Amino acid sequence: MTKRHSPVMSESFLSRLEDKLGIHQQPLKERIVHVMYRLRVQRNKIESMGLMMQHRDKELFDKCVTARVSGDMTRASLYAEECADVRKIAKVVLQSELALERVIFKLETAEMLGDIAFLMHPIKNVVTTIGEQMRHVMPEVSYELGQINETLDSLVADSGNVMETLSPIEVHSAEAEGILREADTLAEQRIKSRFPELQRPAPTTLPA
Repeated sequence: MTKRHSPVMSESFLSRLEDKLGIHQQPLKERIVHVMYRLRVQRNKIESMGLMMQHRDKELFDKCVTARVSGDMTRASLYAEECADVRKIAKVVLQSELALERVIFKLETAEMLGDIAFLMHPIKNVVTTIGEQMRHVMPEVSYELGQINETLDSLVADSGNVMETLSPIEVHSAEAEGILREADTLAEQRIKSRFPELQRPAPTTLPA
């Protein structure tokens, strides 16, 4: 006689089910702490991806230099192009990592001050943007950020709309844009410090 195994429900599925039914076993503060933990997990995954991209860039850069030294400008140009592509992705990854750091910091501040409703909308906007940026780079992280945003929706509902009349959507959008701009600026600075300057091979000229 075979045993029946009840299906195992994922944590995110249970969380969404509880949100829809209005059943919340944890107090609001504990749920915010849990959201911060889930965001840190995704931030750590993004950071690991960034380190991998940095390692890959170093490999390609070294090969580019070696090709230049040997006079193989065609191969050097190919490595330089690959380096440039890696750095485009690395910038998106690093910008996402830094933006998540800002989001976690703001959540910590909001949780400490009890000012959840005012900050939740800009935080949701940033998490949504990061999820979209990571969709083709790290699909699993993009998916998890989408699940976290659903939890943030329920936190907004449970924290009340008291601040809504004092904080129009334009203010929320400006706050979110500020977080992303700051993260983008820091990403630019760190890309320059972490990645050596990439000089493309000069075109070879044939002797007359």
